[in-house]
Amino acid sequence: MRTAPNPLIDTLKALASQLIVLHHLAFYGPMSDHAYAPDLIDWLYDYARMAVQCFLVIGGYLAAQSLAPSGHITKPKFTLPGLLWKRYLRLALPLFAALGLAIAAAALVRTIHPLPDTPTAPALGQLVAHLLLAQQILGHESLSAGVWYVAIDFQLFALFAALMWLGRHAGRFANFAPLLVLSLTLASLYGFNRQPELDIWAPYFFGAYGLGITV
Repeated sequence: MRTAPNPLIDTLKALASQLIVLHHLAFYGPMSDHAYAPDLIDWLYDYARMAVQCFLVIGGYLAAQSLAPSGHITKPKFTLPGLLWKRYLRLALPLFAALGLAIAAAALVRTIHPLPDTPTAPALGQLVAHLLLAQQILGHESLSAGVWYVAIDFQLFALFAALMWLGRHAGRFANFAPLLVLSLTLASLYGFNRQPELDIWAPYFFGAYGLGITV
């Protein structure tokens, strides 16, 4: 099911994406060292990244609208592996294209004018970890800023889909899935999200994602 365009959501995503870009410019590279507005740079450095929460909430809302708009899965031929594979392709193909450009750009910079912050050539294991959207879990450095979010988005969608699948196969407890989602949302907000070492796993972020689902 494809959701209809929503001007409010599109506007929020546009504004949030620009804040994230500005945060990256303030965090990485020489911009923060040469800017004439240090207070603004400090604010972008510390607070602009909070726009990620906007993406998490919207991501949960759109996932619910696509997969289970009535509170349970409506796809008649739904299979969990098939749904996850489709989601993987939707996320991974644009990501791999962007990473290819980033790797090529870094190689060009290393040849023409190497800088201290220029990424080194990726190792095979690092590339494979990115193909699996598991670079952080496997202990590899991300090839580009923001790659972590794609991996977490896939984890969140997979977790949500699994909860809905469980609800669908719960027999006379077929309406149990919304309770599972609500329970995990609360567990994330009051438990998982308070453990910084869990920030490579979906439950850490499910509080915001679940809020979007329950809207």
